[in-house]
Amino acid sequence: MSERGARHSETPGATSDGAGSSPSAKSTDSVESAASTVDTETRPRRRGRTIAIVAGALVVAAAIVVTVVVVQPDDEPVGAPVAATLPVALTATDLPEGTTVGVIVTLGPGAEGADWNGAAQGALVAERRLELGGADIALATENDGGTEAGAAQAVTALVDQGVAGIVIASSGPHIIGAVTAAADAGIPVVLPYAPVPDGASGDVWSTAPDAAQTGAALTEALGGATNTLLVDAGGGAPVGVEIGRTETASSSAGDEALAREVARLTGSAPPATSTTATGDDVSATASQETEPVADPSDAVLVSGSATRQAAVVARLQAADLAVPVVLTPDATSPAFSAALKEDGASLSGSLVTVGAESGDATALRGDGAGRSVSAFLGGVRVLAQDPDAVNLTGDQPFSVVAGAADARSHDAVVALVRAVESAGSIEPGAVGDALGALGLGAGDGMAGPAVDFSSAQALDADVAVLNSSSQDLGLRPAVDDGSTGLIWFAGPVTAPAAG
Repeated sequence: MSERGARHSETPGATSDGAGSSPSAKSTDSVESAASTVDTETRPRRRGRTIAIVAGALVVAAAIVVTVVVVQPDDEPVGAPVAATLPVALTATDLPEGTTVGVIVTLGPGAEGADWNGAAQGALVAERRLELGGADIALATENDGGTEAGAAQAVTALVDQGVAGIVIASSGPHIIGAVTAAADAGIPVVLPYAPVPDGASGDVWSTAPDAAQTGAALTEALGGATNTLLVDAGGGAPVGVEIGRTETASSSAGDEALAREVARLTGSAPPATSTTATGDDVSATASQETEPVADPSDAVLVSGSATRQAAVVARLQAADLAVPVVLTPDATSPAFSAALKEDGASLSGSLVTVGAESGDATALRGDGAGRSVSAFLGGVRVLAQDPDAVNLTGDQPFSVVAGAADARSHDAVVALVRAVESAGSIEPGAVGDALGALGLGAGDGMAGPAVDFSSAQALDADVAVLNSSSQDLGLRPAVDDGSTGLIWFAGPVTAPAAG
């Protein structure tokens, strides 16, 4: 087993321009053959400019009219050339027979990490795009049940199926069970939705923002607030964010009372005490509602899983706060939108979080990142139109989950396949060594930001302040009930609107 945890920072790897041992040259050749012109701009990155897009956007054959504000960088960073148009198909040459990538998901109501199950379906889009390009690959899926023991058992099951690497499409403390079991078995692991756990060893990488990146971006999103109120719904206090006071949202049963207390602590007018809520929380809050607070909080930060944040946000909307509300990155899970709708909350309000920009709105940009996301969304549509395509666990048509499939799990699968391609082997140790020397970007089939696997925290892009919109961009297959989920896009750095 390689000592990846000890030598990540020492391994000289290729940067995101695809130099060195990256397979960028192979995949770029196939992309260039499908387009007449190539975007080769390599100007240094500078601060972005705000572009208001009010246009008819032609995507495949559908004309859509959108009004979304996005931030497009003035200059693209140095990177592999990206074709003016990108095909849905991804080419991977000379893959060994039997190339299989494992995917671990979390199933079960309330299970830790289950909020990422929908997003994880993007792995299937990567599989289909590679198949369209002539590659013979397979995915093997296991459920960890949201427990450390279940995560370790899922790895054991995938090892028995001969996987070359594993995507852990979950989050939370329990994933250390899978990371440790994979290290013991010498299997490389990519985490698209969680940072590398403390104490992890072996061949493990994260393409998600780390704690320091997230904390810095949240501080920016809070817009200079000096007395932030943290509503801890299970996520704890983000690293590096200055917190003035904390309220704990231990369960949904107390959320209504919590919202009244948050309204009081922020100097907002609290609503009347509900007669439907019961328990000690209501009694305590009712006695405090007439007590003014001397130092009201000037912002609220909600921390927790996607579904818990949604439940809290629904109550805070009813409290009509006079201060901005910022959410931790779990809110970018499609489960957040679904839970908001289930709770009867509004998706049209201004919601703010942070993360690496890889959402659907990126497809509206005219740069390489926009074309990469457009190609990914084309893959979503192709797979959704296949009546035989099913989800990762084989119990639903893919068309049912197409709205949730995201680019992060897609990119994790593509990264492992590029490592197999580079290694010319499906032996996990060789795949791990190859992945640690790769830098991948749009020219390699990545739909999201560039990644550099010479570091355990592989994200090679800024973590941005993200704004929400409930606008239907028309880039995904329509759902039967006509509803839409939230999209997240980078926007101007201004104080978010009050919740």
